[in-house]
Amino acid sequence: MLHSIKYGETSVIARVFTREFGLQSYLVPGVRKAKARIRQNLFQPLCILDMIVYHKEKEGLHRIKEITSPHPYESIPYDIPKTTIALFLAEMLHHSIKSHEANPALFDFIRDALLALDQTKERTADFHLVFLMRLTGYLGFFPRNNYDNLQCYFHLQDGLFKDRPGSPELSLDKSLSRWFHMLIASGMQAHTAFAAPKELRKALLATMIDYYKLHLEGFQEVKSHAVLEMVLAVD
Repeated sequence: MLHSIKYGETSVIARVFTREFGLQSYLVPGVRKAKARIRQNLFQPLCILDMIVYHKEKEGLHRIKEITSPHPYESIPYDIPKTTIALFLAEMLHHSIKSHEANPALFDFIRDALLALDQTKERTADFHLVFLMRLTGYLGFFPRNNYDNLQCYFHLQDGLFKDRPGSPELSLDKSLSRWFHMLIASGMQAHTAFAAPKELRKALLATMIDYYKLHLEGFQEVKSHAVLEMVLAVD
């Protein structure tokens, strides 16, 4: 579940990234009624769902026949940093995924990462950074990690390191480039090992958002990162 909006008095329209059909929209009538057959809490951002749907051949609003949550979260809804990370990632995914084509590898990556976030008892302050970096590989613009002592300035538009800085808007300084290089090299399973200093975490997050803006056409303004920065600043 990526996003939902109210529709009419009691219904919602849910934007769901599915394993079989890619990104789809579903009309869920009556879900906001007091005694609704389908529980409204299933439509929280990044809830993992099993659905039986009525699927049209053409694009448009589909309908859900049955819906359950096979992996109800144990900690994400009750842990403020995890909740904030999930809300931010839901917004980033909502802005990033546009294809109606099936992409099982991307679906599995997102699902497995969310389950790992829910289950981990270790620090999660940099989880979103590692997640967004690995996500670029599935979206087609994973940066080239050619960092060395000479090529030590990362250029956002070109997606690689060069031996001299470019414009401040499109390239990183040496210090931030080194951390960006380490972020590129970080695997999802080792997100707890990537420990950015607090003062650099905000800069890395802004860099990742800028990188997405440059490489995804029509990428919309992100609003939830300010809350995320505030919550993680106390980590």
